[in-house]
Amino acid sequence: MVYEASPARTGVGVLESAAVHVLVTGATGFLGSRLVDQLIERGMRVRALVRTTSNTESLQERAVPTATASLHRGEGLADALADIDAVVHCAGGGLAPSKAALYADNVTTTRTLMSAIVRHRPELKRLILVSSISAHGPSLNGLPRPVNAPRKPTSEYGRCKARAEEVVLEEADKIPVTILRPPAIYGPGDRRMLPLFRAAKRGWVPLPSASRSTSLIHVDDCARALCGMVHVQHPSGRCYHVEDGTPRPMDEFINMVGGAVGNTPRILRVPGWVLRIVGSVSGVIARMRSGAIMLTPDKVKDLIQPHWVCDAAELRKDFGWSPHVSLNDGLLETAHWYRQEGWLP
Repeated sequence: MVYEASPARTGVGVLESAAVHVLVTGATGFLGSRLVDQLIERGMRVRALVRTTSNTESLQERAVPTATASLHRGEGLADALADIDAVVHCAGGGLAPSKAALYADNVTTTRTLMSAIVRHRPELKRLILVSSISAHGPSLNGLPRPVNAPRKPTSEYGRCKARAEEVVLEEADKIPVTILRPPAIYGPGDRRMLPLFRAAKRGWVPLPSASRSTSLIHVDDCARALCGMVHVQHPSGRCYHVEDGTPRPMDEFINMVGGAVGNTPRILRVPGWVLRIVGSVSGVIARMRSGAIMLTPDKVKDLIQPHWVCDAAELRKDFGWSPHVSLNDGLLETAHWYRQEGWLP
């Protein structure tokens, strides 16, 4: 492994790109897929961790090597970690239909991965966990809370992300670890914001009555932040937030989405009690169908918080990172992609 000293930062070095072999979990997902592309563009070697049920067609088309393993049970992880220098753990999400599934997808998978690393790849140079601002909790006054402030999650999703962070930090003295907490990630490839774009196109956008402001990040800018964390050596155990630099009032954000789809939507404020009823009904349907849904009672707990804002100051300082995609350009790009896919008129 070759390091180049960085005179600008005490205790920080730069890892030579050509020497880095990165394992990416969640590589077929929204963020993981873009991360794979950017790591390769920077000259790093990439191996994608996939499940037996994963659709690997896109990875095969891009000639990305894959390793099949189970993050729940651990089978295949020893081979997947062979010769790996850094791991970016993007797998895990919030669309699971139950509390047990949420913890299995986020906490169990992280614990299994960390155990495998400690056992089979203790010389790993970096493990990066992609967490969520939900693990940190909302801001009550609209001002970003310090990144190292106590975690105050409001949902089971936030609590399981916070627990995954703890699992990683428990090994910080053995393995260099870093945590990145994005807010809402958007961009081409994302389907979670499609209902919002469709509603804006129709002319009416339902919005929780308590919702006031939010931070956002384009998927490519989030992937660039992760690339920097792989490339630049830094102390173990640090946590960072990433955002595009401007927390947006929700009304302004929705109007910008409307501009991206060529419309000026009206906002329909929805009381929290209505959302709770809808979430409960959706939760029942999800359990009956045993599938993931966008709105659950747990998701409602986050939706009714007034402010989801964060500050990437530490990320900018330690890695020289800055966002490249403006919100307006990113929304236009996303709307264009939805149209290409035939999902938006």
